[in-house]
Amino acid sequence: MEASTRQAQAGFTLTELMVVVIILGVLSGIAVPTYMRQQRKAQAVEAGETLTRIVQAQESYRAEFNTYADVSNDLALSGMNAGSTGLLGNNWHPALGAPRAAPSGRVDFYVGLPRAWAQLGVRPRQFVRYSYQSVAGNPGVLPALAAAGDLGYGALPMAQRGPWYYAIASGDLDGDARYSTFEVSSLFQGLRVTDETE
Repeated sequence: MEASTRQAQAGFTLTELMVVVIILGVLSGIAVPTYMRQQRKAQAVEAGETLTRIVQAQESYRAEFNTYADVSNDLALSGMNAGSTGLLGNNWHPALGAPRAAPSGRVDFYVGLPRAWAQLGVRPRQFVRYSYQSVAGNPGVLPALAAAGDLGYGALPMAQRGPWYYAIASGDLDGDARYSTFEVSSLFQGLRVTDETE
């Protein structure tokens, strides 16, 4: 009799097991989304690193040629079109959405690298999760950057309307078709971030 009582006390009842399963389910429901969010934040470091390289390359380019490189509008950087349009061109590198569409969520930045990007000298890590674009304009050329407007360039006094550049990184790390963006420019200080989760 005592042995069977000890055996009954050593085991779990069905109710106790159900409670344990429910607690584990709640904990995993909290932990998994938090883990995924932290993982995306770690992956987003790439955008800041690459934009820092673009800023450095643009400033070096200006020091040498007295203008910024309009890499997303002028593949040849011929001088004829470079910095003359101010339009946000279609020449993303890699193509917008390409990293997310790849099985690994990353693509090789150096495959099919446009000549203008090579000439600018931006050398990010090989496999990227973001698409990049950089446009530039000569003095007096208004930026035409869709939702971003003219970045305040039109409000500047004429004497301050010098050459400018604008660069953006766009990525969809969680595959929900909403892009997070990171923006830098000679026309504003720092890094502007628009998170897709906001």
